[in-house]
Formats: sequence, structure tokens, C-alpha cells
Amino acid sequence: MALKFLTQHSPKQLRNGISSQMNDADFMRELCKLKVFGRILYVGAHPDDENNKLLTFFAQDQLVDAAYLSLTRGEGGQNFIGSEKGTDLGILRVQESLSARKTEGTTQFFTRAKDFGFVESATETMLRWDEQAVLADMVWTIRYFRPDIMITRFSPNIPDLHGHHQSSAILTQKAYDLAADPQAYPEQLEELSVWQTQRLFWNVYQESGVKDIGGKVIPLPQHFSVTIPVYNRYTGLHHGEIATESRNKHRSQAMASLTQHTPTLEYFELLKGKSVDPTAADALFTSTETEDQYIPVFKKLVDGLLAKQAQGDNRELSVTIATILIWMRTVSKNSVIHEKRADLELLLLRTLGVSFEINSLVDSWVPGTDVNLFLQANIPQDSDLVLTHVTVPFFETLYHQPHQLSGTERIEIIGRLSRSIEPSLPSWLKEEGDRGNYSPRSFNDIVLAQHNNSIVVQLQLQFGGVSMAISVPVLNNNKAITIAPAITGTFDTDIIVLTDSTSRSVSLELQSNVSTVESITVRLKGADELGLFPKEHTLTLKGNASEKIYFQLTSLRSVERMQRIGFEIESRYGVHQRSLKSLSYPHIEDVVYHPKAFLKVLDSPVANTAKKIAYIAGKKDELVGSLKQLVNEIELLSVAALKDTDLSTFDAIVLGIRIYNTDPQLVNFHTQLREYVEAGGVLITQYNTPYDLPLEEVGAYPLAVTGERITDMESTISFLDPTHRILNYPNKIEQQDFVNWVQDRALFLPKDWNSEFKSVLRTQNSDSGNEDGLLLVNRKGKGYYIYSSLSLFRQLPAAVSGAYRLFANMLSIGS
Repeated sequence: MALKFLTQHSPKQLRNGISSQMNDADFMRELCKLKVFGRILYVGAHPDDENNKLLTFFAQDQLVDAAYLSLTRGEGGQNFIGSEKGTDLGILRVQESLSARKTEGTTQFFTRAKDFGFVESATETMLRWDEQAVLADMVWTIRYFRPDIMITRFSPNIPDLHGHHQSSAILTQKAYDLAADPQAYPEQLEELSVWQTQRLFWNVYQESGVKDIGGKVIPLPQHFSVTIPVYNRYTGLHHGEIATESRNKHRSQAMASLTQHTPTLEYFELLKGKSVDPTAADALFTSTETEDQYIPVFKKLVDGLLAKQAQGDNRELSVTIATILIWMRTVSKNSVIHEKRADLELLLLRTLGVSFEINSLVDSWVPGTDVNLFLQANIPQDSDLVLTHVTVPFFETLYHQPHQLSGTERIEIIGRLSRSIEPSLPSWLKEEGDRGNYSPRSFNDIVLAQHNNSIVVQLQLQFGGVSMAISVPVLNNNKAITIAPAITGTFDTDIIVLTDSTSRSVSLELQSNVSTVESITVRLKGADELGLFPKEHTLTLKGNASEKIYFQLTSLRSVERMQRIGFEIESRYGVHQRSLKSLSYPHIEDVVYHPKAFLKVLDSPVANTAKKIAYIAGKKDELVGSLKQLVNEIELLSVAALKDTDLSTFDAIVLGIRIYNTDPQLVNFHTQLREYVEAGGVLITQYNTPYDLPLEEVGAYPLAVTGERITDMESTISFLDPTHRILNYPNKIEQQDFVNWVQDRALFLPKDWNSEFKSVLRTQNSDSGNEDGLLLVNRKGKGYYIYSSLSLFRQLPAAVSGAYRLFANMLSIGS
């Protein structure tokens, strides 16, 4: 059986866990690692900015504790494997990062900064990030992890094509100094101590701003190199293969990479700290080990362990480890060797052949209900290890029972789950933040890569005069237990648009997570400015059953507004406001979480004359739900279905985002699409990226696209032709319609269009140059071809009223 325990002494083990399955080479490496006290903290802006091969080399060849600090969770990125975006994408990318760290044997940290999409400068980035708060998170991380070396992926001195990148390096330089300053963030010193990292390096690549970082470097005199060999010296494993496996965990960002089968040169530049001799073979690691009088003694004791490991006598090895642990009691509490105590305890338990598992027959628990646990203890009779106490901290009444267990036994534990335990939710989402930053309750909640409640049982063990405390997670089918509300609710849509004093029905699907029949009352909250019928529902919900209820919302509009509407479900277990969400992909651990549920209701005058449209979705394209608020009839088509479809029945055809990137076979239907347009149809093409485009130009009427973006969502919009039909029918488009946009204005603008295209809108790019490619209209025959680079796919789900009016005009232009 797999060993599923975690020590209380080591933050690293608490986060990553450890398996009892370890071959001789791995065990020897873990023994050798006891003699290494170095720690390295690598810093970047996003998940996937890290240098996976370098981190693998640090952790598995140099045996240092290595960690990656990503300032953001990647919420503003694209998603090439699923439909998650925003907060949900951040949760997915956290899991991808944790999976990558597990592959490398490294640790993951974050800050409260949000990835709010592509920006072109550090200045623009810091307008959104709370610099002092983000620095506090970084300083806490440094004081907590206590690295000897810090390395930044990006240069603080070279502008980068992405403002988040350079910002991460600038903040790293500041945090490096602040962590050692007792006047900086003194509240942290109640639990941590100041820490002076010895050196800060930049992991140099050719030039800041290249698309694929880590390319060929032309070294300068101030640079020095470290060679990463092909094979690991302890296990013989291929560093490149491990790094490739780790890199490929970032699948949502399409970060697949190929294995390098040659030694790799990594270059570094010293930014701060003790000088180095760039000609020295170990310039990166020179004189970084902490001075401690106990280290030489400890290393000699570990050498004794290595000798006994070579003899193959596990019993003798166990006794020797216990002897070292007893000696460590006499060592000053300030000594760094105590950092190795947790690793020694885990090695001791491995040599004894001990394993513990705690399982539940169900995968989800509800606070206030009875739960059953099964402790499976596997203790060889000749090990002399004794389980002395079992503590369950999450019951309403603390379970703390003595035992004298020294063999294999299965123990059932029954108790009532405390009502104070919150439903499973990523820790950084427990409090709402602003558009650029989360608002954590604690540094633990924001910095550590926690994604769920910690449901663990504490065990006390004795062996040869050594007492150990381990924490064992409760699992179901090898997956963590989730905490669920007694009842959850899920709206059938994320947004409703009420136009011209209309009414719309919204459904709320209720799900019981308890086995008993419950009498409940359900109300909508936040709908004060709307007509609502009924005011509440009272019903009986069967155990573990689901039921759908309906509310009618009516516009009482006096002024345009967007409202967030939630719900309250009253039951004998309390008041519930949460929904159920989950992530399940083969390359990450499954995640189930319960955020508060909200429905966006846009009460706005939006007219639309298109009655029936077709939507040809790009990969994982979710704009259809928003367009359903505009059009009564939408037919989803695949590219292949175009061949057998009568397009003349549609008032408009909309092509999803990145359609030519994901399905270039669309070019085979251009003749059919042009015939549709020229006969009176409306064809709308949304943005495509130039990076993985198999074509030089895109569109039924071709255009070349660029990497140019308008990242300022508040950039000034000018109307090049205020009389143009698309700005006037059926909705009058005004400056107010470009207020309250989110994340950006436009992406991957076209260039060099011919005179058949009419440019409708103008804005300015970061260089203050005019950009006229936001919205292009081509009148062909009786119909219209529209190419839009506007980020409407973000604005419609965000309930931006002007985006709805403009899209309605695009759909209606042929009417």
C-alpha cells in the first residue's frame, strides 16, 4: 500500500506528500540530500514562465530545496484545452503548476497579484497590482522559505513585450532587500524572522521579449554559465525528459516541448548580493551554505547512514536514524539542521516498512453530518514502532484516543463533522478582491498553493525513544475528500439581458448532498430593482436528489444597470449560497469546489433584428450563451457541416474566435461563404492569432493579422464614419458604449487591408499611434463581411451593455 502520511515539521511535505515506493537509487539520493542545506527560489510572473530543466537540475541533481514563485495564477491567459476562463482558469493553472512541481520535486508559491491579460509595460502593470501588498506576499515567501539564492526569470532592466514579466523582476529586486529589513512588514515577524538571501541572479536568455524564452544566448562579460548534464548523477534519469514532462503539464497554454538530448548551458547575471567569480566551475553555488557549528557533525552522522545503506541492513539503518533524531534534541533550536528532522522521520518510517491510510467510503462530506473513517495501519511486527494516539481535529467533539497498536489493523472512527468547516474552495478565493489583486485572509491562504480544505488525521508514533507526529489525509479512491454544502444551486445561465421592459425566466437547479428529506426555502438576493416572481419557493427536497425551480425576472428599468443576483437556500443545516464546480483533466488532480453563485442581469435597451443565426465555434468557444440573449434562434454548426447546410436561412453567420488557428479547413468553404454574403448574408469573423496560424491570411475576404493588441480597455475610441450603418442601426452607438470594458479592447489586429474594407473605429496603441483595424466592414454584393478584432468574447460574458448593442448592430446590418 502507498504511504499517505505527512509530517508536521516540514511545510514542503505538508504540501506535496510522499510515497513509500522508493527504489535504492532514490533512497540513496534522499540520504545524500540530508547533507545539502541550500535553497533556491525562482521567480516569474505566470505559471509556465519557469525554467523547468533548471529547476529539475537543482532539485534532482544538486539536491537543493528549489521552489518557483509565480506572482499570478495565470487567470488572464488563453485556454487551449477547455472552457475555463478568469478565476476558473486560474484554478486550472494552479493545478498544472502543482503537477509540474511534483514531477520536478520542487515547491510552488504564489502572490495575490492577478493576471489581467497582456499588457505592454511594467508601468501599466503596476497601475493594477497593489505593489505594497504583492511585495508583502513576496517578502513573506522569502522569510518562510529562506532561500540562499534567488533567481528571476526576467530582467528588471530590460523592457519586455509583456509588462507582467519585467514587473516580476523589478518587484523581486525590492523583495530581496525588504525581506532582510526588520522595519519592513514587521507584523510578519510574529511568526517568521527576517531573512537575508545571499545572491539574486537573472537567468539570462537572448533578449527580453522573445516569444520562446530560454533560447540561444550570446554571453556578455558579466554572464557566467552552469552546465546541466544529460543524465542525473544519482538516478541516471534524463534531465531533459523530466523537464519536458514537467513543461507539458501546462497544457492549457499549449506549452508542449521536445526533449533536449544534449547538455544545456544556462547563463546567469548577478543582480544583487555577494560577488562571484564568473570563471569558477560552481559560481552559482559559491559560499552559499549557512555557517552552523552543528553541520559538520550532522554530515558525519549522515555519512554513517550512507555506509549502513550500502550494507543493506534496514533494521540497523532504522536504529541509526533514531539515534540521530535523539541527538538532535541536544542541538540548539536555532540550528538549521532541524530543517532535516522531518526528512529523517520520513526515512525512518520507510526503513521500518510502515504505512498508514485513512479512507472514507464517500468522496464528499457535509458539515453537521455523521461521517465514517477507516484507519488502515500496516506496522510490521518486528519494527518495534507503536501507534500511541489518534486525533481527529475536524469533529464537533475532538476525537483524541490512546492506542498501543504495533501491528496491522483496521480501525473504524465515527464522528460528526464540525459545522464550522467551510465548503471546499481554493483558499485565495475566500474573500473577493479587486480587478488586479486577491484579498487573502492570511499569507498562508495566498502564498501556499492550497486548493482545498485540509482534512487530515493526526497520529502519534513511538520508536526507540523517538516520538513522531504525522498527519494523514483522508482519501476516497486515492482522492482528497471535499466538503460540500448541504444543498447547492446552479443557475442555467451566467447572464440574462433584459431589453425593452421584457421578462425572462431563469432556472435554478437544486442539489441535495444529504441523505435525508429536507424542507427548504429559496430566495433570490440582489434583485431589488427588478420585478421578481415568485418572491420565494418553499419545497421539500428528497435526499441526494436534484430539482429545478424557476423565477421570472422583469425589467422595471428607469436607468440602465447591471446587477449581480445570488440566492439563499434555507435548510436546517443553515443558509446556503454556493454552487458546485469541478475540474477534471488527465494531467492534473481533480478539483471540486463550491464558489458563491451569481447571475449577471443586464437591464439595457438593446435592439436586434436578426432572427436566426449560425455560430461556428472555435475550440472551447463559449460565446453562444451570451448571443442567446440577443437572438431567438441559434444553430451551432461545425466547419464540416457547412457542406450540407443551406446558409440562406440565416440572417447572419458568426465564426468563433481563433477559428482559422483551430480549424484551417474552413478555407475549403470560402467560395460557399462568399456566395452567401453576396446573396445578402452577413458573415462575422472574430480574431485569430498569427503565432500558430497555418495561413498567411485569414477570412473569406483575406486579411493578414499581426500580434498588435490594444491592452488598455479604457483607450479612447473615435468614430471614423459616425454615419455608418453599423454605428446607427438598430442601436445608436455612442462613446458610453465603450465604458466599463474588461481586460482589453482588441487582439491581433489586421494590417494592410484593401480599399474594399471600411474601417469604422480608431484607437491608439501603446506608442500613441493610430490603430484602425478594430472593426472592418466589407460590403459585397447584397451582403456584408465583418472582421472584428474587438475583444467581444470577453465583454459579452462580463455584461458590458455597449458590447451587446454593437454586436446586435453587426448581426442586424443586413436587415
